[in-house]
Amino acid sequence: MTLTLPAPDLVDAPEWTIRAEQPIDLDLIHDLHREAFHRRDEAELVDAIRSGPDFVPELSLVAATRDGSVLGHILISRVSFHPDDGEPAGDTVLALAPLAVLPPYQGYGIGSALMRDALAIADTHPEPFVAVLGSPPFYSRFGFEPASDHDIHGPYDEAGDAFQVRPRPGVTELPAGMVVYPPKFEGV
Repeated sequence: MTLTLPAPDLVDAPEWTIRAEQPIDLDLIHDLHREAFHRRDEAELVDAIRSGPDFVPELSLVAATRDGSVLGHILISRVSFHPDDGEPAGDTVLALAPLAVLPPYQGYGIGSALMRDALAIADTHPEPFVAVLGSPPFYSRFGFEPASDHDIHGPYDEAGDAFQVRPRPGVTELPAGMVVYPPKFEGV
């Protein structure tokens, strides 16, 4: 996908495409998350996920310009799921975290394009759903629903409707249970 951003008052509007992250992008991705979130926690989370066994390379996407600048990034990785049906633990589901766009380029569809492309790839994986902690008005546009509506719980239950899940197409009923995030997610 190649799009040209409309020219806002103070920002040039480069063309960008969505693609899988490449090794040359890693420092830019790190810096992007620090700038977008005004702290380093999300940047360090991305680095920790990338170095762990739950990293799924094709689910780490960037919105990049022709010159290699990274305007946005999304990461979906595997996390544990403990079903309530008494089956032994060991299942996995997908977790979206984080999604970021450089502040001057927010509001131009980059985050939505990253979401659509990442979810299309996630839909080819066997995990029954993607979990996210985020804005219900934004994520509901992509099929996310409150996790509690599906008897799915996790460490973000206190966030109410902001802890959400999106079933993989074709999955008609999600298993009840607990999403278990690894310790690297603590503090984010």
